[in-house]
Formats: sequence, C-alpha cells, structure tokens
Amino acid sequence: MSKIPQWVDNPDFDKIGTVRYLVAVDRAGQSTRWQLRERPARTNRSAEPRLFGWCGETDNRSVYAHGCVVVVGTNQARDRARIKSLDGEELRAFLEGDGYPELEP
Repeated sequence: MSKIPQWVDNPDFDKIGTVRYLVAVDRAGQSTRWQLRERPARTNRSAEPRLFGWCGETDNRSVYAHGCVVVVGTNQARDRARIKSLDGEELRAFLEGDGYPELEP
C-alpha cells in the first residue's frame, strides 16, 4: 500500500479548509487511486463505516480507509488538492459533528 500523498485529484473542487475522508483504491497491486470522500469507506461485507484499514476487495480492487484530511491548498485549476491528515482533537471534533463519533481511533 502506498504512502499517503501530499496532493490528490480533486474532481469536486473542494475549497481550502474542507475536511474529507481519504480512501485509497488499489488495483491488484498495480496502481493506487486516492479519493476524497464525503462519507467514510465501508466494508464490503458488513457495510460498516471504517476510518482506518482495509475495507475489502471487489473486482480486484482493494479499498483502504486512511482517516480524515483537510484541504490545505489547491493548484490554479483547483483539480488537485494539497492535504494534511487530521488527528487528535481536530479529528474527534470533526467525527462528532459529521455523525461518526464511534469511528474515533
């Protein structure tokens, strides 16, 4: 599994300060696609939301949850976002406000 990137594609043009769930989709060890999602990744069997870890595999694509990140910058076209991981009190406050306090690590 790849190291968490500093920059990810940002197709929804999230603004600086937006908090999202970071998810990696790994295609059979060949490539990893990083996604910023509005909701946490869910396991493919029980559909439980997960903040960190492997969520399952479907069609040779493994899904991994990598916590929450905040957009701290964008490029000029805003199609890429520079991200920073949330932790500690910032993470707890976000999860509480987003309705997922049980996901606190």
